[in-house]
Amino acid sequence: YWRAWERHCKLVPLNEWGQHLPPHNSEDMLLTFAVAVREGQYGLGGQIQVQSVEVALQTVAQKYVLDEHCDPRKASPAQHSLNLPIARLLKKFKDEDPPPQPKLAIPVSTIQKIVTKYNFSPHHSAVADLVLVAFFYLLRVGEYTVSRSSRPKRTIPLRKGDVRLWHKGKLLDHESPLPTLLLADSATISIANTKNGTKGAFVHHDAFGSDICPVAALARRIANLRGMRASTPLSTVCHPPTRITRISDRDVTLAVRWGATYDCLMEKGYTVDRVSSHSLRAGGAMAMKLSG
Repeated sequence: YWRAWERHCKLVPLNEWGQHLPPHNSEDMLLTFAVAVREGQYGLGGQIQVQSVEVALQTVAQKYVLDEHCDPRKASPAQHSLNLPIARLLKKFKDEDPPPQPKLAIPVSTIQKIVTKYNFSPHHSAVADLVLVAFFYLLRVGEYTVSRSSRPKRTIPLRKGDVRLWHKGKLLDHESPLPTLLLADSATISIANTKNGTKGAFVHHDAFGSDICPVAALARRIANLRGMRASTPLSTVCHPPTRITRISDRDVTLAVRWGATYDCLMEKGYTVDRVSSHSLRAGGAMAMKLSG
């Protein structure tokens, strides 16, 4: 956002300024910058929602404040609200935006359909296992799939070494064969770093011996990664002898939408655009609430 702001200020020849000095007409520049961000001129070219515009303006203002200048969005340091022109513009954007469409929680029956029927190939079976893990461990999609974007992110996806399988209180060796790993009666995952900055979060689950057991799903994922390093992402799928595929967020969304369709959720008022990978996290939380 700061690089975009620098480029935007240079569009006005009379607005030459030093690296750390706000322009004299900073409010006018902020207004035009907000419109440019809104229209996607500094992004992917499409219109974005008001929350992203607010973040862009806030980021630029924070840079100035950290450099010991005044917040260009406010006439006075003691002022709590934004200057009226900026506030009015953001209000206009907010009024134009469509209402938010939160993703819908999916029921346990949909998870069961995915786990038992979504087995068209070893890759699809691995996707089903990750769907099951995400549902019970309430994971965001970025916490168990590797992003296709080259931009660095705070979240570190689950790795082979982040999973611990237990049998009667003893830790199972990851290099054990699948029948041994399936004896696990509980499993612990450690999330190294999350989107909201939480580090080293541990989540533990006991096995309960059914088709939709998250411990068994983790055991199958670990068994598939035998011989791989501990830093190998859990979304890696090994196809003997040498082929490797990786599960993406798109794979998870396709599986969830397939499960919702197969479970006839569309006949119960669901729509495809409101079902995605986030429905797993919402569905797991709702299942916990309904179970008391």
